[in-house]
Amino acid sequence: MNVWLKRSLILLVVVILVVGWVLHFHNDAVAAHLPKWVWLQTTVKKLGMKEAPKVEEDEDPDNTKNEVPVHTATVSVATLHKYIDGIGVIGPRPARGKEMAGSANLASPVAGVVAKVLCQAGQKVNATDPVIELDDRLAKSAEEQAAAGLAQAQASLAALKATPRPDQLQIAQLNVEKARSALEFAQKGYERQKLLAVNEGVSGKSVDQAKMELGAAENDLAVSQKQLAILKSSPTPEELHAEQAKVAQAEAALATAKTQRQMMTIKSPINATVMLVSVNPGESVDTTKTLVQLIALDRLQVDVDVPANQLPEKVEELSAQILLTSAPAAEGTEPIVGKVAFVSPQVDVRNGSVMVGIDLPAATSLRPGLSVRVRIIVAEHKDCLVVPREAVVTDENGDSVISVIENEKRDESGAFAQATHKSVKVGLEENGMIEISADDISEGAKVVAAGAFGLPAASRVKLLD
Repeated sequence: MNVWLKRSLILLVVVILVVGWVLHFHNDAVAAHLPKWVWLQTTVKKLGMKEAPKVEEDEDPDNTKNEVPVHTATVSVATLHKYIDGIGVIGPRPARGKEMAGSANLASPVAGVVAKVLCQAGQKVNATDPVIELDDRLAKSAEEQAAAGLAQAQASLAALKATPRPDQLQIAQLNVEKARSALEFAQKGYERQKLLAVNEGVSGKSVDQAKMELGAAENDLAVSQKQLAILKSSPTPEELHAEQAKVAQAEAALATAKTQRQMMTIKSPINATVMLVSVNPGESVDTTKTLVQLIALDRLQVDVDVPANQLPEKVEELSAQILLTSAPAAEGTEPIVGKVAFVSPQVDVRNGSVMVGIDLPAATSLRPGLSVRVRIIVAEHKDCLVVPREAVVTDENGDSVISVIENEKRDESGAFAQATHKSVKVGLEENGMIEISADDISEGAKVVAAGAFGLPAASRVKLLD
């Protein structure tokens, strides 16, 4: 490419840039020197800078004369609460003090075969009501054998205690008297033989014979007296103790047999409702299988995890509102109110929460396993001044203010008033209402509700309601 051609192109680009710059920033001056052709004038002006839109000034800069449409509300008196919210699950209460646990999972205390199922799911049972019966034929036989053994031991003891009988004592006494008579006779015979031996020369053999008969008579008397003494002292303490021990052993065996047979009938330990029956007649069971699940529906609680740092120092006996999580409460429906009964002493290190147990009232319609929303009431302000939440705004200084309606007037076009900012202190907030306090605010005062945000400190407003 020739040098002159390059220079021509560069010169053309410079000329185009200069013309564009002049048309963009000085299009009015250029258009004034051009022919008055409409299309040419329009094209040149479009290539120029666009003028910034002019801001229309308020017709009246006095905000007190502007009529800002607002909705109003009235300062009222109400009771507000502060809550700690959480999600919990309903379950039976554990045993506390003298109060029994709210649930029981029944298993068989012995292995056996189910003979009868005496309950069904949903049935209410009382404590000691039988719910399951096992086959007790072997246990019944063992009980009968133990009863027979006890009867035998008791009969032996009674026979021992009945000795001696009167006729036995009479016979023994007669034997003693007979032996004594025989002894006297033998004594006389012996004396006679000794005398004859001296006077008449009786042989010594006769004397010895009489002496032997005297000794035998003495022994017979001693035996009879001993037998009488034994009968009079019967039964001995040792004999009584031995027979009584046999009776006690038989009684213990019978009690064991009865207990084993009673264990064949499984009874409810509490007043409750049957939640589950997991066995049928004819099935074998052991001590590890749960047969019946019971829950007392009048002793339920909600276990809920809440932030530990939000709980007050004293938590027990605080009230809590229980609401269903599946659907919002119907209009006018009061939540179920329970009481905080237990706070776990341990905080979960993972999230800083602590488990709280809330007792439900006995007449609740809620059931175990249901997920509910819990609102623990940690503060309550009664008879405080409240306004709708949208009535309280924050001014440029960061203070909470409300716009109080004053000097209300009405004409054919509507109601008008003066809205003036009033600084307030805010407190609890609940159900769209917020607590306020100020020296010059009282119940019944009218304030700006919807439309309060952005209102100047003093302004004229049009009341829409």
